[in-house]
Amino acid sequence: MKYIWEGIPDAQARHSILNVLLSNTPHSISQDDLRSIAARAHGYVGADLSAVVREAGTTAIKRWLSIQPPLSNSGASSPSQLDLTLDDLAASLPSVRPSAMRSLFLDTPPIRYSDIGGQAPVIQKLREAVEWPLLHPEVFSRLGVKPPKGVLLYGPPGCSKTVLVRACACESGVNFMAVKGPEVTHSAQPLRNCVLTGDGVSAAKQIRWRV
Repeated sequence: MKYIWEGIPDAQARHSILNVLLSNTPHSISQDDLRSIAARAHGYVGADLSAVVREAGTTAIKRWLSIQPPLSNSGASSPSQLDLTLDDLAASLPSVRPSAMRSLFLDTPPIRYSDIGGQAPVIQKLREAVEWPLLHPEVFSRLGVKPPKGVLLYGPPGCSKTVLVRACACESGVNFMAVKGPEVTHSAQPLRNCVLTGDGVSAAKQIRWRV
């Protein structure tokens, strides 16, 4: 018997899946915006993306209903004018947990950079190295700039490292994963884009990091 391994879709595959899912859905999402959504959907498989599109459709319907005039008014707009927007899709993404990470401890706390004081230089470097490449991949591609494959935030205890990476995950729209150092090899292996934090990283110092 021959075994065929079907791995987790990468950004290009997720973009293709989203195009298929949206092929019969009226929407106003450009290809560049769709690629941006696909780049943020780390760990999402086809079923997850289908659930995201369904949730986005529900959000769009609720939005359309909220702007309709009373039933007695004959000026109500037609449902044919209802289009799925980028905001609908982006808002629905966090509501679906990616299948590739359901067995891991995840947390996406609502922490923003504005909640952190005294770390402006570090925040700016995180924006440039993590947030910008994820939110604007088409700009980096057009300019021929290759963003860093990974960022390691280090320093003494109590210097806001954990809260910074939580905010980075929240601002960038990526998955946040808390692991212990020795667990990182098997926990993060299926995923290429995520924000990690954990204790005992020194115990994994012999590991060649490939996240």
